[in-house]
Amino acid sequence: MVEEIPQQYRTYHRNKTVTVMFLILLVFAVLMGRLVYLMIFRSEYYSMKARELHERERSIKAARGRIIDANGKILADNKTVCTISVIHSQVTDAEQVIGVLCRELGLSEEYVRKRVEKNSSIEKIKSNVDKSVGDVVREYDLAGVKVDEDYKRYYPYDSLGSKVLGFTGGDNQGIIGLEVIYEDYLRGEAGTILTVTDAAGVEVVEAGEERVEPVAGRDLYISMDMNIQSYATQLALQTMETKEADSVSILVMNPQNGEILAMVNVPEFHLNDPYTLPDTVDSEGVSGERAQELLNGMWRNGCINDTYEPGSTFKIITAAAGLESGAVKPEDTFQCPGYIMVGDRRIRCHKAGGHGAETFVQGTMNSCKRRFT
Repeated sequence: MVEEIPQQYRTYHRNKTVTVMFLILLVFAVLMGRLVYLMIFRSEYYSMKARELHERERSIKAARGRIIDANGKILADNKTVCTISVIHSQVTDAEQVIGVLCRELGLSEEYVRKRVEKNSSIEKIKSNVDKSVGDVVREYDLAGVKVDEDYKRYYPYDSLGSKVLGFTGGDNQGIIGLEVIYEDYLRGEAGTILTVTDAAGVEVVEAGEERVEPVAGRDLYISMDMNIQSYATQLALQTMETKEADSVSILVMNPQNGEILAMVNVPEFHLNDPYTLPDTVDSEGVSGERAQELLNGMWRNGCINDTYEPGSTFKIITAAAGLESGAVKPEDTFQCPGYIMVGDRRIRCHKAGGHGAETFVQGTMNSCKRRFT
């Protein structure tokens, strides 16, 4: 005989079952809601994250803007070079890669091996490699070796106007001179090369590459005239040799509008090799802060960084002030004995014997010290 279960127990078990089923349905509803949220409302974010995991990015330098003089001559240009990198996960024959890169790039085996065997997403081996050398490396078609075309700053006139133009560093960023002052205009915007990889980090060849092309920098047109700059440089070098001076500076300005036509500071340095000290500097055994001090001295633009007495250039101010105030007239005459006493000091004219009698105009032509004191 089967004993009948009391009604209250059956009701209890039914309620318990309904409660458990309700909780299960609630959990499933929450999970479904979460899934809908992730798949629909957050799909863009997670799609981007997935692309980042499967895409490898390599930078493409932008062509730097040129620097051009008043006559259209290019003073700073770009030269096509290559950057060679290695992707560890894609290298199939490490010894062959090491051997080729050591031989073609002239690098030590220890240096190359350390970078080829480093387990990183991408490792730069050498930048600013001549395009001809980069093409040779590319022809080997080595798995895991990337040869990307790049740009390097090139100065056709080398040392002419070096302390005005300035130069760029390894990453094409301005270091001194106009190159750094107008960096925001000259540098442009770098591009990228995107490649798709699998879970192991190996490039999926069938997926191809996606390129975001770089934006070239803007050209900079300056008032400097390289013909005048070249002539002024020759005069400065002659003066430095004749006077046995340590340095000579010449500044040529257009009096009509204040444009700088030439700015010379000799000795100049080689813009295409800016970190090599001249032979006249004893740099043997010099390193660290002292070497940097010597380089800073070599790069220093004396025309704008050094202080000096205005000298005869200020005579234009006093002459103009005299004419404008009516204190003198062009036909007024003066006597130059070759010096003038100011207090207890005798200030000599550049002509030892003096200019004798001269008019205001003649005194201006002679740059006579007596006449302007």
